Amino acid sequence: MVVAAMMATMTVQAQNEDLKNEIGVSYGAGLSLIGDGIGNGIGRAFGQLGGYKYTNDKQFGSLSVEYFRHLNSNNRVAIGGIFAYSRYGEDELKDNVKVGDRTRNYFTLMPAVKYYWVNKNHFGLYSKVAAGATLMSYKATGQENDSKVYFMCQVSGIGVEFGGKLRGFVEAGVGEQGIVLAGLKYKF
Repeated sequence: MVVAAMMATMTVQAQNEDLKNEIGVSYGAGLSLIGDGIGNGIGRAFGQLGGYKYTNDKQFGSLSVEYFRHLNSNNRVAIGGIFAYSRYGEDELKDNVKVGDRTRNYFTLMPAVKYYWVNKNHFGLYSKVAAGATLMSYKATGQENDSKVYFMCQVSGIGVEFGGKLRGFVEAGVGEQGIVLAGLKYKF
């Protein structure tokens, strides 16, 4: 029985080691939204001098899809890419009457590298770095629509994943995916 259990364990390990690809979906509070919150706080202070107020914030945090391919035999290094989307909107008031609204949409694409400090069958501990570009589209009532492209990154100092082929994960870092983000990934 002991030999059979050892063979079953080795078979499961061999199957997990062959899982070179992973695709994941996560949600977090991204840097663009945090920047909007700080910037709008300052803008509100100046806007009130002219009788304008911004209220009724509508935030959609960073929804991300990522893909990684593990490169080496011990699956410690993976490269891939991340697509993230977030949105920030609010109403514009003049003398407490709504006169319009403004919305910013953020579309981010970043190549990424991930390093596993611990990579076990049902547990992983890793760090991740990504850098790329964000397209921000801006729409506001009474103003010309605008779009800008700028540099964006994600540095997740620590990430923890748990499960088998389907894994839950949580990361802490800074960037477009979030200060804290959580999601699910599938390894195949």
